[in-house]
Amino acid sequence: MATYSGNQWLVYIGQHAANQGIYTQNSDGALYRMNLESVNDIDFASGITQEFLPRTGQKVFRGTDVFTTQNGGAYTWSFDWLVDSEEILQLLLRSAMEVDGTTGLISIAGTHAHSSQYVVGTSSPDFSLQVSLVSPDADQTRLIHSAVVTELTLSMDAGTNGSRLRASGTLYSGFRPTVTTNAVTDGSTGSNTAFAFGLFDCHAIEVATTQITCKSFSVTISNPCERVGFAIANSIDGEAEDYVRDRVDVTGAINVKMDNTSVAQLNFWATGATKSILVGDEGTAGGGSSTDIFFEIPQSIYTGHNVDLGSEGGVFIELPFQGTATGSEKLINVKCT
Repeated sequence: MATYSGNQWLVYIGQHAANQGIYTQNSDGALYRMNLESVNDIDFASGITQEFLPRTGQKVFRGTDVFTTQNGGAYTWSFDWLVDSEEILQLLLRSAMEVDGTTGLISIAGTHAHSSQYVVGTSSPDFSLQVSLVSPDADQTRLIHSAVVTELTLSMDAGTNGSRLRASGTLYSGFRPTVTTNAVTDGSTGSNTAFAFGLFDCHAIEVATTQITCKSFSVTISNPCERVGFAIANSIDGEAEDYVRDRVDVTGAINVKMDNTSVAQLNFWATGATKSILVGDEGTAGGGSSTDIFFEIPQSIYTGHNVDLGSEGGVFIELPFQGTATGSEKLINVKCT
């Protein structure tokens, strides 16, 4: 076995094509190549139970004193990606936001409810993904399936990567990953549609419906997941019977120039008033006229008002926020096409 460099690994991602929990390698056409600067391995730590149980009769550990099992485990995979593919970004948003279809404007409403898509055996689950980490060693490709995005951070900074959008986050699966022979042919995977938008393409940046100068923006969609129950899947005992996803949180921060508008937000923070934050290629609330990139948190509540007096580019104010929604109100509106 050769010694390989980390940059020889390839990553492919797609919607999980088989039934929920059932391992079947996606066809190449259902996978998209994810161009990462570095590749993380699947985190097996929380999926493997290993206990050292020293028993009487000997003063050192015996091999039989060690108990190891993967039954009942869960696994995660994390990534940090300079966005360059519309299809992959929409897959990530689809899973994190639990929205079936992300080619246009998508939202999370205050009435967001539990999904039944995670019961083992569910046909073509809407929000589950499959990721192949292709090793240069032919039989060491890792594959995590029936996985959902539990956290997705989207960020743009005027001084980083030409302001382009970055996405980072974590995928979670209650099903045992496979380590197997690579079945992906690079040239046969789906074609990525270029997505090279960022803060400089956001001609409308508003707080409390007033245009403002901004140097960075980030938003995190957190949609936790835990496995439920124990089922047989892929001839493996103790696999997940279902997933339960807890409260969806939208948090983030916007860093804006100190002026009359940004200073006025201090009072809104002190009183807990809800105000809109909008970052996009057009400034209409709801994003109906947006073309390529749009983020709106219509009822954000500021959780701070941090003045940066040390910036060489002038005084800026960071406004961290928490999204809220009641009933038909939107927790967040997003368009990335």
